[in-house]
Amino acid sequence: MGLRVREMPRPPGLQATPFPVGSAADRSVLSGLIAMIENNPAFCNRGVLPEEQERCYRAVSEAKRLIGDTAELLPPGSPALDLLAAMRSACRKYLFEADAWDRRTGRRFQIPTFVFFQLLGAFRELLGVLVWRLAEAYDLEIEGRLNLIFPGSPD
Repeated sequence: MGLRVREMPRPPGLQATPFPVGSAADRSVLSGLIAMIENNPAFCNRGVLPEEQERCYRAVSEAKRLIGDTAELLPPGSPALDLLAAMRSACRKYLFEADAWDRRTGRRFQIPTFVFFQLLGAFRELLGVLVWRLAEAYDLEIEGRLNLIFPGSPD
């Protein structure tokens, strides 16, 4: 069962996004992206162990590619392009920070546990805001487990 973001309580400080924009085709493309995000272990609130750093790194890298592919399917000037660019930027930032730790330690995927979870948490929080705005602007449905990364989530 999908949830409509517009029907959820608005977190304090998050301004309203304009009502639905774009065509049905745009909404379909963006719904597909959100469905892929919902099943991605780096985004949803599935248990991620510190030993799964490589899995998260690859999941974020794949998501960055999928977000770029989705942007190419939208018409020029689409309001979603800015949000998708911000999502790709968040992915790049996560990948850059993970690589920076790898360069400092000289080992691949060996970020200290607390840093790994801080980095992943900040990434999820930023993506939560962006997915919220995208789903609200295009009046998209999301699955219940994805709303755990939304701003103001109780968990």
